[in-house]
Amino acid sequence: MAEKEVKLFSTNFMAAAFALANLLLVLLLMWTMTTEYAPEWKKYQREYYRLWAAKLTDADLKSDPALKQKLLSKPLEVKQTWNPKLELTDRCMTCHMGVDNPKMTDVPQPYRVHPDIKPHAFNQIGCTVCHEGQGTATTKHTAHVTENLEGRFGPSDEQEMGWNRPMLPLEYVQASCNKCHNVMEAPVPGAERLDAGWKIVQEKGCQTCHYIVDSGAKQAPELSIVGTKFYNESGYSEAFHDLRFGYLKESLRCPQANLSQEEAKKCKATLQPTADVSNGKPLSGAELVKKYPCGNCHSFDTPNTVLGPSLYDVGKRKDEAYLRAKLLDPDKIVVEGFPKGVMKATLSGSGFYNDIGKNPAVLDNLVNYLAGLKGGSGSKEGAHAAAAVVVMPNFNLNDEELQSVVTFLLGLQEQNVPWPKKSFAQKAAANGHATPAEGGSAWAGKSGEELVKLAGCIACHKFDGPESLVGPSLWDVGGRQDKGYIRESILDPDKVIVSGYPAGVMKATLTGTGFYQKISVEGLERIVDYLNGLKGKP
Repeated sequence: MAEKEVKLFSTNFMAAAFALANLLLVLLLMWTMTTEYAPEWKKYQREYYRLWAAKLTDADLKSDPALKQKLLSKPLEVKQTWNPKLELTDRCMTCHMGVDNPKMTDVPQPYRVHPDIKPHAFNQIGCTVCHEGQGTATTKHTAHVTENLEGRFGPSDEQEMGWNRPMLPLEYVQASCNKCHNVMEAPVPGAERLDAGWKIVQEKGCQTCHYIVDSGAKQAPELSIVGTKFYNESGYSEAFHDLRFGYLKESLRCPQANLSQEEAKKCKATLQPTADVSNGKPLSGAELVKKYPCGNCHSFDTPNTVLGPSLYDVGKRKDEAYLRAKLLDPDKIVVEGFPKGVMKATLSGSGFYNDIGKNPAVLDNLVNYLAGLKGGSGSKEGAHAAAAVVVMPNFNLNDEELQSVVTFLLGLQEQNVPWPKKSFAQKAAANGHATPAEGGSAWAGKSGEELVKLAGCIACHKFDGPESLVGPSLWDVGGRQDKGYIRESILDPDKVIVSGYPAGVMKATLTGTGFYQKISVEGLERIVDYLNGLKGKP
């Protein structure tokens, strides 16, 4: 008896499935051919020529009656700028065809004329030199990816696109001017936001802690290539990718907010991440002085004064009741010679008072730790106390100032491409500003007030009131001291120390900012004249 044949599918089902598969294959082939024949950029070019033709005037048609027909019948083709010296391949003008057409003033993008950027020529430098983005792309998404500040450009996008330099938001595009023009040497004409950013960085004394290109201290992370750091191939930041260029903006708005734990551990200028004191086991005393950060102003392992009195042997000199009262209300008991208000502001800013409200054991642990500091070998934990930690202040910048500083920071990039360099220093000198022969580029031609800010003096001294900060107020120094005393105090700060203030801090700060290497004799005299003119009047 013949064995019965077993069929998994009927003949009709197999025929239908085969027919459907062939239909899908044909549709896929048609879609591929259509996409290849009618890419996105052709749509933009057709619309551009249509808009241009619609704007022709009678005068245009009189000079060339066939001009309209010529425009509407122009061949569609990829436009490309290629500059091997700059490693540049740019096809942006395949879609942005109206960049140099003065008739395209009141049309939407990508057809609109570009603002005048003479002497730059689009057919020589293209678009990505300034705007960044993927110049070889021929679709909007692959060229731009995102166009706003919050748009995400993460590792998956980078892998999909095959490139890692997202397009700059328009409000930050002046950062690219710094590729060919050094704003730290002289203001860049037409780059007002970039110029303003560098000015704010100087006024806020950022180089007191940060090294930037050719000067500054190294207490905090170097910023010389910060514009490249957060979107290069090695070591990009997840926080950066989440907020894109917002990373730098939010780091200025709220310092320490965006650093990952690993980055924060590397950074001496930020608070170390610690456990939430309101949950679980409270931190030890040694961990608490790192968290709040007492080591910024006080020495724990030597009797030397830093910015505040040494706590090396505070447990031998004061009892627990005094220590508790001092922590709860620092301004109630102020050690003679030290400024009022600094400690309370620092503890408030670090969340100390919020923490002890949630968990009183924090205060108890800190008091017990301080009471155990007896000096020398008698100290319980003094030898292991935290080193000084510098905490970046919140400068309370408004949105315009934030955009300006971020523009400057984005302009600090690695020089992987031999960009042509053009300095505006000579032009500035002709206008009565910088003269490079006077000293370092960022210090050249500055007024006394500008040099005081550039040297970081405002980080420690108050110039608009009699209150002391880290150092004594200088708002009336010209009424108290003569030029000889002021000059000597700058050149040799440790020769005469004002009572109650630590030795060594001012000289270390000026050395760190490169003051003694950068300042010229003329520049020093301008500082002396400026300080001598401060008489204490509002």
